[in-house]
Amino acid sequence: MSTLRLFVGLLGLLFLNSTLWSQAHPLAPALSSRPGAAYTMYLNFSGFDYPGTWGGQTPGVTPAYNGQTGTTFTTTEQANIKNIWSRVAQAYAIFDINVTTVDPAVAAGQAANDLARYNYYQNTPRLMHTVIGNGASTFYGSAGGVSYVNVMHDAATFSGAHTNWAFVNRLGGVTAFHNIFTASAHELGHAASLSHQGDYIGSSRVNEYSTNNGSSTIAPTIGVAYGAARSVWRVGRVNTDVNYVQNDVLSILVNNPALNGYVNDGIGRTLATATPLPLIGGSIDFSSTNGIIVPQSTSNPNPIGESNYTSGYFSFYTTGGNSIINLRSGTQYITPGVNDPDSSLDGTLRILDAFGNPIAVAATSSLHETLNVNLAAGNYYIQVSSAGGQQASLGPNGNWAPAQFFDLGSYFLTGSIAVPEPAILAALGATSMGVGFWWMRRRKRLALERILR
Repeated sequence: MSTLRLFVGLLGLLFLNSTLWSQAHPLAPALSSRPGAAYTMYLNFSGFDYPGTWGGQTPGVTPAYNGQTGTTFTTTEQANIKNIWSRVAQAYAIFDINVTTVDPAVAAGQAANDLARYNYYQNTPRLMHTVIGNGASTFYGSAGGVSYVNVMHDAATFSGAHTNWAFVNRLGGVTAFHNIFTASAHELGHAASLSHQGDYIGSSRVNEYSTNNGSSTIAPTIGVAYGAARSVWRVGRVNTDVNYVQNDVLSILVNNPALNGYVNDGIGRTLATATPLPLIGGSIDFSSTNGIIVPQSTSNPNPIGESNYTSGYFSFYTTGGNSIINLRSGTQYITPGVNDPDSSLDGTLRILDAFGNPIAVAATSSLHETLNVNLAAGNYYIQVSSAGGQQASLGPNGNWAPAQFFDLGSYFLTGSIAVPEPAILAALGATSMGVGFWWMRRRKRLALERILR
């Protein structure tokens, strides 16, 4: 399933040195997006002494992030690492992949030195080791990162397959968080099977790395998204075959079968299975509303059209009055209740009546949406859906081969709902809020009491 193809189109084998010195590594903060997932993407900020050559060149020693030589990272360095990690984790949120800063070789007892680490990474299927370090290097000196292609699923069948790099010093420095994220997600995309998303006119390649015509708003992760606010998956032509249209999401699923489709966020995907909106008093419990919008199909994920994506449904009851519901695109790893940078989902927010009819819709050009409405007493639903994808630029002359971007990824809700005061709830016999249509349970209880009497 894996190949010897480098993302830069070079072939090379790695030859191990007979000796290797063990480098002392500072301990990175322990961050994991999905512990126990089928696949692991290990982001190594602690430095690495690579044994031998990779792709015909010599990586040598990559110092730890920010050149840290102590036993741990400073508070600022730890915050920076979390910032970068959270962005990469978002990029792969729809897949059963654990993006982590925890060295799996340590847990396996295979971390006596960097050679032992290297051998563990090589021999472990469904694992990628991405070195995000620091320091100048002549190793692929013009690249922001390097990786082999389609190597993640199996144990490495050739030397160096399970290690790739993002070169911090070439990406704008240790606080160039967006660039470090896009480079890391890009290289990991190669490892997961993806080739460069490019721009074409007929059979002629205009750009190997698409920037979506220099867009500042959206560009392909597997092109170049340094200058764009959003780095997302795409369907479009790639540099390996001018006649081949690569569906990034489909390719990752097909070439990494242990993913077994998309993750299930546990949020109801129909009105009938709507998740009771979690409330603390009248405030939405944002920590319990984490959802993920994914394509409806695993065999042919289509970027264009809201109906081609799942929706998340929440049910709630209000006694009437003003309610504010905020859809926040992204995760909330860094600060609870605040969306992390570099979210990928452009979402649509709706309030539906008890019969599922829309009574308020927010679908702006922003990734985040807000509904501030005065609702009559009754039962309602919240629907979170995709904005339905975007067409890529057709170039300055309008003649580039068409391509499409996915609108998918993580979200959560914040806001407040007009609900009964606790004293009134006690008088009515309700014991909790945010657990569905409580008045229905109340009616059933009264009916049962009449029967028992």
